[in-house]
Amino acid sequence: FKPLTRRRALSSSPAATPMALRIPREVEPKGKRNGRRLRVPLLVLVSVVAVAVSLDLAAFSRSGKAASAAATTAWVGKNMQPELVVEQSGGLRGMALGVLFALLMMGAVLAWGAIRKARELQRPYQLQDLIVGGIADPEADLTKIITFIQDQVIVPIDERLPGRPFEYDLHSFPFVPMVLVIGNHSSGKSTFINRLLGVSTQETGVAPTDDGFTVLERWQADSTEDGPTVFGCPGNRPFRELQRFGQAFSGHFRRKRKLLADNAIMPFGLQIVDTPGMIDLPLSGSVDGDNLSGHTARGRGYNFVDVVRWWAKRADLILLLFDPDKPGTTGETLEVLTKSLAGLDHKFLVVLNKVDQLDNSMDFARAYGTLGWALSKVIRRKDLPQIYTTYNAGFDARAGTHNKLPLDDFAKRREEVIAEVCRAKERHFDNVVTALEETLRQVWMTAMVLGAIRSKAAKRLILTWLVALALMAAPIGVLGWLLATGRLSLQGYTPVVTEVSHRLSWKAPTPTEAHSADLTNMGMLGVSLAYAGMMFAVTAGCREFLRQSRRLQKTTLDETFEEVYADYFIHNDGEDHRARWMNVKPKISSILSSIICASSLKPFPSWELVRIDACLTKDVWHLRQLARLLRLDANGEVRPPTRRAADKDMNRASTMG
Repeated sequence: FKPLTRRRALSSSPAATPMALRIPREVEPKGKRNGRRLRVPLLVLVSVVAVAVSLDLAAFSRSGKAASAAATTAWVGKNMQPELVVEQSGGLRGMALGVLFALLMMGAVLAWGAIRKARELQRPYQLQDLIVGGIADPEADLTKIITFIQDQVIVPIDERLPGRPFEYDLHSFPFVPMVLVIGNHSSGKSTFINRLLGVSTQETGVAPTDDGFTVLERWQADSTEDGPTVFGCPGNRPFRELQRFGQAFSGHFRRKRKLLADNAIMPFGLQIVDTPGMIDLPLSGSVDGDNLSGHTARGRGYNFVDVVRWWAKRADLILLLFDPDKPGTTGETLEVLTKSLAGLDHKFLVVLNKVDQLDNSMDFARAYGTLGWALSKVIRRKDLPQIYTTYNAGFDARAGTHNKLPLDDFAKRREEVIAEVCRAKERHFDNVVTALEETLRQVWMTAMVLGAIRSKAAKRLILTWLVALALMAAPIGVLGWLLATGRLSLQGYTPVVTEVSHRLSWKAPTPTEAHSADLTNMGMLGVSLAYAGMMFAVTAGCREFLRQSRRLQKTTLDETFEEVYADYFIHNDGEDHRARWMNVKPKISSILSSIICASSLKPFPSWELVRIDACLTKDVWHLRQLARLLRLDANGEVRPPTRRAADKDMNRASTMG
């Protein structure tokens, strides 16, 4: 009791309490507290209403049976006293009905509360105030929280969407931090990696020398593994997802683990991914006479853009290298920048490599300006990303003095790039949290826009078929109205009955009757054909209208997005939402192309969006604090004490007091 009292005293006076002794408090959702407060008063109110109803039913039953009891008394005699029997039975029946009503109402309230509780996010962890620490194992908690959010919030929505657009945006643990190196062919990627490792492990040359993806890692011994073996690596579970790119990719994928010198720059626990050089390829090629159209293979046998996108989303740093001889962006580089690296601006560094090959400042200015102009066509921003100017020669020694450019300054920029590579381990968990937050916001946007499209499509479908039914029923209604008002008579159909009667009586109809019956039959046939033709025309018109509406859905996606997010654009321009929309729009377009009608999509309940909002406002902030603690551990800084350590400090202080 004494430590608890002292803890309350310490927590109630934060000004007099040292920062290290504050105890983390659990952050409870406000809606959950309000729901628990209202549950008991609501049950009491229901019970009172049920009792009142039961009394009213009993009184009504007694008053209703009184009249019948008086009439029954005169018939059965005075000794039986039926009034008392009927009154007692009526009261008991009313009480029973009231109790039954009370039980039903209480059951409904409890069921409603259970449904609401099931829809709430039942976290198997506590959201704590981590300003001063309080977690013994932050990495385990971070992994647990991210896995829970993915399984309980993102996956249920993703499974209802055609094609599961967010399936490969989820994280699998564990996986090692990595740096992705991409660029045009002969831009110095492999040379930079060799210099970073301190050993010559990758082939270098002016012509394209590497035709696949290679993962390089510092290890205790040298080893090389092929693609299928790497897919089953227990230390990198996300590698299993690479199997979906097919045999052509796995045959050109490998991992090299190298035993490096003690003074090597490359740290342990970091992976460097070397990629094939990007070159200009035709949009369609021919392999053994078979035409490969579009970007399905792109001359490599697998979708290079999607593969780079997969690596980029999981990389902690992306180095985009350019050669001064080819500072412009090739066709494949343009596609990678616009599709693979879209929304990942916070990760990649643009590097103009091999500047030591330039003769003078004029050549440098021309190459730098050409690269900036090429990037401005791809990155639609006024402020272009910083361009690091480096060179590979002279990692260990200075380059020759024959060059007129200030190579000392370029060497400093190269050291900055190397420092960013080594710092990738520190920013690993921050990038994981950022990726999770972005995925949650994209899922939210997808659900909002698709929900609006689905609602419009359902209303359009119902209205169209209602109009079609009205047009089909109009002739029948007009015919009934004409018959009811006497404007149309059925006398013209009597010859048919006369003909039948003549046939039944073995008497031939007269020529006049036969002619009238033929005219009547032809008229009925003509009306029936006209009605069938009208029904066919109405049905075909409705289907064509719906088909055109479905085609317009993909062309009006921007308008739908503006309508859904109109409230967000009242006081600001919403550049963040519009930038995210550029990544979400292709997914929604693909979903609409894969279904017949948007009304066939499964709905997105509002409570699922409430879950996403709760994760964005509470869980993501908690994950940021965990990533901060892990970053402090990676830097070797002193981390604030955990909860158990704080308790020990307080007990020690109370004992000393």
